[in-house]
Amino acid sequence: LFPLFAGLCTVIAILAPTAHFGYSGITWDWWMWDLVTMGVSGYPPISAFISDTDFVIPSIVSTSALLLSIVNLFILSGSTKKRNLDTKEFIVMSVVSAVLTIGIVIYYMVSVDIAFYDGMTVEGEIFPAGYHFWEAFDVGLGIILSFISAIVSFIGVGVFRYYSNQKLFRVSPNTDVATRYVSTKTDVATKYIPVSTPMGVRNYCPECGHKNLRTDAKFCTKCGFQL
Repeated sequence: LFPLFAGLCTVIAILAPTAHFGYSGITWDWWMWDLVTMGVSGYPPISAFISDTDFVIPSIVSTSALLLSIVNLFILSGSTKKRNLDTKEFIVMSVVSAVLTIGIVIYYMVSVDIAFYDGMTVEGEIFPAGYHFWEAFDVGLGIILSFISAIVSFIGVGVFRYYSNQKLFRVSPNTDVATRYVSTKTDVATKYIPVSTPMGVRNYCPECGHKNLRTDAKFCTKCGFQL
């Protein structure tokens, strides 16, 4: 679930504004993919794409990188559900997505700030040079969700490693055999361990070796191992 949730967060991050400004009935919203909307109370909003190269390049690079991260996370989610992914591969893919997301968002924020500092004009509205973008605009949901996505990916790595190191037991349809799942470095391997081996009319405990158990015993009378 962690890769899926992280991927959905990144999708919403792209669709949501990365920056917002509001003052006296005037609002500005800025998207990572270079869309800007301006609204004035009582008038329909105006939308425009920034043509300044200093904004276009960071927008293309950042959006493309996040889309790549989304694809990676969804592939990771599907592979995890099918249980055809080993621990190392899961960790590498999750960390790559998280680091890529954090790095590209920081790059985007710095690039936009530098471009804005040089001054620009949007739909006749002049933004004079000498002002920092993130001093004029508030951080939007797009930025916040991007970081949340990365955090979720890191948490997923920790949870996956924890459970992959656990030993899980279940009884197979054959009541004489217990199935033990043992985590390995490459995958969760299945190992069959006999619960009891006939010794005439008596058995022994495979856990502690205690003998003289009844053939219909459910637990070892010495160590309590479930047969």
